[in-house]
Amino acid sequence: MTDVESKMYSMDAAYKPFPTFAEWASRTSVDTGRWNRYSAAIQSRSGSSAEALRKAREVVKRAAAIDTGAIEGLYDVDRGFTFTVAMETAAWEVKLAEKGEHVRPLFEAQMRAYDYVLDQATQSEPISEAAIRELHKVVCGAQETYRVITGLGFREQALPKGRYKVSPNHVMHTRDGETHSYAPVDVTPVEMARLMNEIRSDAFQQAHPVMQAAYAHYAFVVIHPFADGNGRVARALASIFTYRSISMPIMILSEHKNDYLDALEAADGGEYQGFVDFMLSRALDTMTLVEESLQGTQAPSIDEESDAIEKLYRTKGGYTQEQVDQAGEQLFDTIQEEFQKVIISSTKQSIHGDASSINGPRSLPDSSHRLQLTTPKSLHIQFNSNAPASASVFREIAFWLPKDASGSDDVQLVISYGTHIVSIDDEREIAFAARMDDLIPSISGVLQIRISLFVDRFVGEMLKELRVLAERALRGQR
Repeated sequence: MTDVESKMYSMDAAYKPFPTFAEWASRTSVDTGRWNRYSAAIQSRSGSSAEALRKAREVVKRAAAIDTGAIEGLYDVDRGFTFTVAMETAAWEVKLAEKGEHVRPLFEAQMRAYDYVLDQATQSEPISEAAIRELHKVVCGAQETYRVITGLGFREQALPKGRYKVSPNHVMHTRDGETHSYAPVDVTPVEMARLMNEIRSDAFQQAHPVMQAAYAHYAFVVIHPFADGNGRVARALASIFTYRSISMPIMILSEHKNDYLDALEAADGGEYQGFVDFMLSRALDTMTLVEESLQGTQAPSIDEESDAIEKLYRTKGGYTQEQVDQAGEQLFDTIQEEFQKVIISSTKQSIHGDASSINGPRSLPDSSHRLQLTTPKSLHIQFNSNAPASASVFREIAFWLPKDASGSDDVQLVISYGTHIVSIDDEREIAFAARMDDLIPSISGVLQIRISLFVDRFVGEMLKELRVLAERALRGQR
């Protein structure tokens, strides 16, 4: 007998059978007050749609599925990665692929395992050994080999799926270097039969789901009936009981690994309560996450609300409000330049004119229009005549921009004659209108001609008024 074989036989002898459920229950309890508070929160969301509830449960299932393999060291995860996969955020598949081509098949197998235990949970029959062997086949569906120690050292061997172990599978803990004894090969079928009897007992059937989950999980890992994959099977097995109670799996994440192993080791020493408390905490985590997800489905959608806000900055014609402002600014500058050109050409020795920009228009827009978003301004046109025929005329031209502009909506030029603020209800003269599609992307040729004709007419009318006032002034001097 080799040293390795000798050690394996001594480890077989050190195997400590799992407790009966009666012994387990007599030394543990579940904080039902906490459980009831959390489950009541879930019940309060009973009005949520079936689809919302399905999506919320899918999140915890995906989190449990991706992290169950990480706990076994099949790949590494972190919180960000788990969140990405669980929430199916953008590029989650890319992130999954970056972990290695072996990871996705493992994840998908673990997802199928949780679907399988959900099917088991909905059946009225007690769990059977055949069902557990099938669960092992499912959860290890993407795994072809496992690492085993032989007289020649570690070797990769084909993984027998759905069959109990044929070689000892005692393990050495990497944390403390101690070797842990599991059920000997010849005892494994007997211990699995005993576990099924305990699970079928009336006491177990009437127990709290957390008590059931903790006991079934612990007893199963004490036996360690399969060559590999026992941890993944145990976590899926435990979820049958939470599925039956709250319709969701128990979610043990990679970040819980140290606490998880500590609780299991304490249970090996007879301190079972710590593992029950650990499983309760994980069940509460699961319910909290689902409840939070359901709240999210009833909250306003971030994408929808942000899109709606963004639409406020676009008009029905597809223009941004900035584009509308730029169109109004372009029209303002073009008309001001045209006025200045015409004023220069019409200036005589006795006449002075000016076209200047002023802040704060005295003409307030109607409900379909607005002023410029930055500093609203108007165009102030003034003509003066010299003594003895002294006179002055002025106009203020405000530029009103359409609030919800399409190509056919107008930028309106509104005339004010006096010095007072013109209210929305007052009569105003719309002297000129330019369509948006004549302004964007640039002023059209037709609009340019219209502007020239408008300014000529406008200046002619102001000069006519100036003449009349100048004549009156001159008569008054005689």
